[in-house]
Amino acid sequence: QLTINMATARAIGVYPPWSVLTEATLLNEARVGVERRVSLASVVREAVARNIDLAAQERAVAAGAELVREARSALLPQAEIGGVATFIDRSRAEASVGRQAQRSLMGSATISQLLYSEPVWANLGIEGRLQEARVAERAAVELDIVLSASVAYLNVLRRKTDERIQRENLRLTRSNRDLARVRVTVGTAQPGEIFRWESQLAAGRRAVITANAQRSQAEIALNRLLHRPLEEPFDTEEASLEDAPLITGAPNILQYIGNQRFFQVFRAFMVQEAFAASPELTQLDAAVAARRRILKSARNAFWAPTIALQAGVTSLLAEGGVGTDFNPTLPPGLPDFSGAFPQANDLSWNIGLRISYPLFLGGARSAARAEAADALDRVFLEREATAERVEQRVRSALHQVRASHASIELARDGARAARETLRLVTDAYSRGTASVVDVLDAQNAAVVAELDAANAVYDFLIDMMEVERAVGRFSVLMSGEERDAFFLRLDAYFAAAGLAPRSP
Repeated sequence: QLTINMATARAIGVYPPWSVLTEATLLNEARVGVERRVSLASVVREAVARNIDLAAQERAVAAGAELVREARSALLPQAEIGGVATFIDRSRAEASVGRQAQRSLMGSATISQLLYSEPVWANLGIEGRLQEARVAERAAVELDIVLSASVAYLNVLRRKTDERIQRENLRLTRSNRDLARVRVTVGTAQPGEIFRWESQLAAGRRAVITANAQRSQAEIALNRLLHRPLEEPFDTEEASLEDAPLITGAPNILQYIGNQRFFQVFRAFMVQEAFAASPELTQLDAAVAARRRILKSARNAFWAPTIALQAGVTSLLAEGGVGTDFNPTLPPGLPDFSGAFPQANDLSWNIGLRISYPLFLGGARSAARAEAADALDRVFLEREATAERVEQRVRSALHQVRASHASIELARDGARAARETLRLVTDAYSRGTASVVDVLDAQNAAVVAELDAANAVYDFLIDMMEVERAVGRFSVLMSGEERDAFFLRLDAYFAAAGLAPRSP
């Protein structure tokens, strides 16, 4: 049997082909010098800190905050300065009798304050509600990222386990092939048995290659969620049922799914928690509030005027050319009436109150009111439908958790039985009392049972993460005080249902 020391191979720069690697026994196969080590908890926190989809959502929330500021700015004082430079023809300047110079520069400053405007106030309120919706959308994205990162990490562990089991199965197939050669040599088996095992060996090698590729794909998917170089190596910490406290917040959470009555009350409590924490419902609540404000504004538009206060100052900064001064030469004997005309000052000011109300807009206000009412009804229905989906997701996820938790021990029992069956059949085969078909069937059944037993734990942990996503809270991101508050609410809910709260 070919044996390769992979540490030596790496040291001398030898990289055997896949066909050799799947055939040989490999020593020191584990990667060395990998400084990065991740766990389920660290993956969740790193995903929240580094994921670029979540970072993009953060920018959307920040941009929304600026929109709120922009809407508020219309209610604050407005100041404007301006200047007008004028150049007119000489004949016009001369005809103006000194009232308009050929070249002039005027400066002005205006200050205005909006006293009341229903559309402006409505826009501020609506933008505030839309910002609440953006924050809720960002929270939903964060929950989705946490769920995706958790599932990706558990899938990495799953694929590593699958690869290990397939390699062990490949070694067992080689052993049985060698046993078949001995049986043929001593005359207790036909040469065809060797070819049967060679065929099984080829299938096993393909399974190892496939499992290796799937593990690499799972690692790439996890690195992408963490915004890492896609093929950056890392070591993992194995996740087991002992990680349930990390996910559920307390080790005795499973007692609430232990019997039918407790499980029924627990489902109702988790639905209540989901209604309070779901970012999807929070987002729609903000949308409902925004639509209500739009409808109110549409109704107020029938009577509410726009009132603004405005003050301004204008000054002649400079002038030149013909018409700057008016000193006409009068014929002898005619009186001079130039002093009888008032002369305007270079500086002027004004202050005024502006009130406007549109009398008729062609039915636009009635249409806007009807559209706002219909849109509010639509958002109400969307909110109701989303609440149903949230409740369905919570209840379905909890039922899945109950089933996957019960499957763990059943899968382990099945794996133990399959291993014992394989041991007995292999022993009988070595003594010539069992056929090659019996051994192949028992070996394949053992591989399937081992995979089921290993995957049952990962399925349960993934289902638990799905429950927390459905509820809208991940306990791995909660503080100790928040987890304690959760269980206080749970105790109170069970006490109100006439059931004893959890044991300390």
